[in-house]
Amino acid sequence: MKAFTFLVPSIIALASVATNAQTESSSPPVGDLAAAQEIRGWLDHWRKAVSAKDIDRVMELYTDDLVAYDVVPPLQYVGKAAYRADYQQFFSQYDSDLHVETRDLHVEASGELGYATGLQMISGTLKHGQKSGIWVRFTSLYRRING
Repeated sequence: MKAFTFLVPSIIALASVATNAQTESSSPPVGDLAAAQEIRGWLDHWRKAVSAKDIDRVMELYTDDLVAYDVVPPLQYVGKAAYRADYQQFFSQYDSDLHVETRDLHVEASGELGYATGLQMISGTLKHGQKSGIWVRFTSLYRRING
């Protein structure tokens, strides 16, 4: 099975503006549609893993050489170990499972590369009982590995 691996994650929050590429053709080739669907599947797997605060399921989605950007210092995370620590710190703030809602999702793929942009609301109950929710803008790049 061909799989897309997250190359440059920007999930919890990214303060960047994404430009949606316009293609001259109104319908991309069938292979591109299938690759875009694989990315949507990756995002669904990520959503379920984050919602359950399952760090192992989250981290299995990333390559060892990932580079990620987040809104919390140090802002850039290089490698799986650094990003795992960021996720663990984030998850540890919450008493219960999280809820992840995605809006305005746009996914494109061609060949071995793809990207996704959108808005995500990540919400839950903090350890001290306060409800928390934040909308973030994300841009994620993907590269097909071994497939």
